[in-house]
Parts: sequence; structure tokens; C-alpha cells
Amino acid sequence: MISAMVYRRASQIVAVLFLVLVSIIFLFPIYWLVSSALKSTGRLWAIPPKLLPNLGLGHVWHIIAVNHLGVFFWHSLIESVASTIVVLVLATMMAYSLSRHRWKHRTGIANFILSLKIMPPIAVIIPLYLMFTTIGLYDTVPGMIIVYTLFNLPLATWLMLGFMRQIPMELDESARVEGASDWQVLRHIILPLIKASLVGIGAVCVMFAWNDYIFAVSLTNTHAVTLPVATEGFLGDYIYQWSSFYASGSLEIVPMVILALILQRYLIRGLSMGALNN
Repeated sequence: MISAMVYRRASQIVAVLFLVLVSIIFLFPIYWLVSSALKSTGRLWAIPPKLLPNLGLGHVWHIIAVNHLGVFFWHSLIESVASTIVVLVLATMMAYSLSRHRWKHRTGIANFILSLKIMPPIAVIIPLYLMFTTIGLYDTVPGMIIVYTLFNLPLATWLMLGFMRQIPMELDESARVEGASDWQVLRHIILPLIKASLVGIGAVCVMFAWNDYIFAVSLTNTHAVTLPVATEGFLGDYIYQWSSFYASGSLEIVPMVILALILQRYLIRGLSMGALNN
């Protein structure tokens, strides 16, 4: 009995130490990025390296004032939020139709929608570039909103479909007996039951669009450049502006970390439910 308790206790300690070690390994690059953005130039290049910052915001103010990084931040914010709103609206309507109505080939269409997410983004870069340059959407904010909408819509639709399939059809039938239309069923019954899932899917879509690099670097040049592309621009062929790179990287990553911490319970609850159902 005693040996079993000791073994169980030792296993718990080892598991906790392992999780702490893994957390340090994954979180240290983020800490180094943010702390380097807050270091003075001398402390940044000190040998041996200094782990603790001196909480200086000089590099951050420099890239905002001199490099106009606030403009790129605004581009990322507008493109991420606007595309997410469009994705949630379209995914909700598509998932509602696929889950609440029985019509021919709906399973095949649902599988086709998911297969679009499997396709690598690089496969559509050249067609999108040629199309956007032809119709005038290259290097425009509306063009990037369309791209991120197309990029996030398959996954959002599939997850939303999983959530709606968990809602009993009897609720719809009861509402229709009372004379409710499809729109009223969706608005007054379905949406209130999946609002937590909507928040989780919206957060994932915002993060995907915010962190995107391949679409932004290929389809923008000046007027719609996002923060990841601007951050990469500090590391040129011959000049490496590491202090500005750290500061820009911190501005890029901190909002998403805060968003994930605020919405983590929605992310875990909502997305895990959809994954298990699917």
C-alpha cells in the first residue's frame, strides 16, 4: 500500500516537472522576443546575454513613429476582423442548411468543403495573383478580406456543422409547429445554443488571418501590407534591424496571446466538442 502511494506520488511529481519543462521550452522564445523588445540597445547585445529586460519602450515607439507600423497593425486588424465576421455569417448559413435540411449530395458537399482546407495555400497563390491583378484587387484591403474569407470558410463551416448536428431536430420541429420560419429557428434557437462555439471559431479565424504570411507577402505590396510582412521586412539581405524586428514581432504576437487567454475556455470547450462530433 505504501509503495503504491509512493509510486503514485512520484509519478505525479515527474509528470508536473515534465509539463513545466515542456512549458518553458515552448514559452521561452515568446519571452525572449518580448523581453528583447523592451531592452536597451546595449543590454540587447550584452555578452553574456541578459535575461531580464530594463522595460524600455524606445524600440516600440521608434517602429511606430518612424516605420509607421501602426498602419500595418491596422491593416491586420481590419482584414482579420472583417474576414472573420463574413466567415461566421456564411459558415452559419451553410452549416444550418447542411445539418437541418435533407437534400441530395449534402454529405458529399460537406466532405468537399473540408477537402478545400486540406489544399495547401501555396497551390492557389499564382491563380489568385493573376486574378487579383486583372480585376484590380491586388494590394487592396478588400482583396485580402476575400482571401482570408475563402481560406477560413471551409474549416469554420465544418466545425459549425459539428456543433449544429448536436442540437436535437425536435427543437426545430417544435418551433415550426408554432409557425417559425427557417430564419426564426436559426436566430432564436440555433444561434443561442452555439454562441460559445461561435466565439471559439471566430477566435481561430482571427488568429489564422492575423498570423498569415504566405498570402500577405504574395498579394500585397504597399497599401494592404500586414504586420507579419512588415516584421519580416526588418531582416533584409544586407541589414538586420534586430531591435525593430523584436519590437514588431512583440506587437504582432501579444494581441493574439491576450485573445487566446481571454477566450481559452471557449476555444477548449467549443472546438473540442466539434472535433469529437465530427
